[in-house]
Amino acid sequence: MRTQSSKKIAVLPSHADVGARLRALRNARGLSVNELALRAGVSVGTVSQVERNKANPSVRILERLRQALDVPLSALLEEDDAPSDPLTGDFVRRAAERPLFEVGKNGMQKELLSPHGEHDLQMMVIMLPAGSGSEEVLVGVGEKCGLVMEGTVILNVGDQRAELRAGDSFQFKSTVPHSVRNESSKTARLLWIMNTRPPVIHL
Repeated sequence: MRTQSSKKIAVLPSHADVGARLRALRNARGLSVNELALRAGVSVGTVSQVERNKANPSVRILERLRQALDVPLSALLEEDDAPSDPLTGDFVRRAAERPLFEVGKNGMQKELLSPHGEHDLQMMVIMLPAGSGSEEVLVGVGEKCGLVMEGTVILNVGDQRAELRAGDSFQFKSTVPHSVRNESSKTARLLWIMNTRPPVIHL
């Protein structure tokens, strides 16, 4: 089992790889920065900053980029030829092989749990430092659900607000505007599961 300190050390190299992989995928498809930005519906500056590792992209930005490139989210976080377990193939993600990346500007970290490749469901662990929260969320067909693993968070779904503590779980339709925030003085961790295959509408 990895310690919290080892996770923090893993953030920088994992995030640094996002820019290199984005650039490699873009070049492999013969797209310029301008063309990718247009396809993804983001600014040219955003693509440039992500490729140069000058910004921590939100999940919304990563989702737009991966859709524009027609690749799974894991393609932006790890090599396409990531080795598979000879016994379990592509349906298991070993704990020591979870890609870890930082999103936004408030120190939020996300650890990918889903195995490498295309999947209808995306699973991750979200670490929310005290006072942090989701700045941009994905809204689309399907549902989202999860479990509070540690700490306390505020989950807003539509016009409803719920304070969730460790052990509490949740599930709601992704079409409803929602956000999650840690208003406590301690770190919170969530298991977050969402459907990523249907078309996604961005806020």
